Amino acid sequence: RLVLGAAFALGGGAGLCLAARQRLREHSAAELPAGSLQLTLYQYKTCPFCSKVRAFLDYHGLPYEIVEVNPIMRKEIKFSSYRKVPILLANAGSPLQLNDSSVIISAIKTYLISRRNSLEEIVSFYPPVKTVTEQGKEVFEYENKYWLMLDEKETKRVYPVKEVRVEEMKWRKWADDWLVHLISPNVYRTPKEALASFDYIVREGKFGTLEGLFAKYLGAVAMFFISKRLKKRHHLRDDVRQDLYEAANEWVKAVGKNRLFMGGNQPNLADLAVYGVLRVMEGLEAFDDMMVHTKIQPWYQRMEAVIQNTGV
Repeated sequence: RLVLGAAFALGGGAGLCLAARQRLREHSAAELPAGSLQLTLYQYKTCPFCSKVRAFLDYHGLPYEIVEVNPIMRKEIKFSSYRKVPILLANAGSPLQLNDSSVIISAIKTYLISRRNSLEEIVSFYPPVKTVTEQGKEVFEYENKYWLMLDEKETKRVYPVKEVRVEEMKWRKWADDWLVHLISPNVYRTPKEALASFDYIVREGKFGTLEGLFAKYLGAVAMFFISKRLKKRHHLRDDVRQDLYEAANEWVKAVGKNRLFMGGNQPNLADLAVYGVLRVMEGLEAFDDMMVHTKIQPWYQRMEAVIQNTGV
């Protein structure tokens, strides 16, 4: 159970990131100023999907509270029938729970651009649909999750030409469907890297002393072997670094030489998604190797700078 909990903390086998743990503050709707947006993010620090949401919120300068979830007991989200993270509780006059990182980002971005609809109504545009995975497991997917629900005038303002919107959606989906699956096989590539990864996880995550001890050593061994299965499942090469390098360079090529970001002079939602996923490897060997052996470092450093300058 400890090993599985630690694996869940990695969002299905992803890497690591830094975030300050903060306590949840409770507010009633009556205390909120008109038009304010109060946010609380339930997360694992080591989850790439949670990192995506934090990158989005920080870039847009939206203040939010963080509740670090224990990946084993998950008592912090016992209020929710949805048992994954991230979960975002949003209060724009009435409380609302948002699930799935891409839904969270699309819904909040729509709300920031267009105040014609309430946040609750916007979220209703992303209905959950039950699907069955290749492994026969029932899961919920969310329709329209890469779309911003804007009217024609708003759409033209945000996306001057149709191709801009199509490109953003394509690469947001790429980050979820491909890039995130390269993290685990790379950060657990060798026993040494697996132990280093779990040492980081235990130090940064919400583990008790005994839980942390078991998670570090048993988790490292388990995830080393699990990463091999993930490598096979996602049809990665024997040298998984090559897939990571290829993906990083594919992204750089898509951004091109004439743009600072895929969004132009400022990041768009695809930039924030890719950055959020890659950021979880910071401090690990896989991240350092990627910076040395690909062309992604200049873009990545620009992303760091712009989020630091605009974030909270």
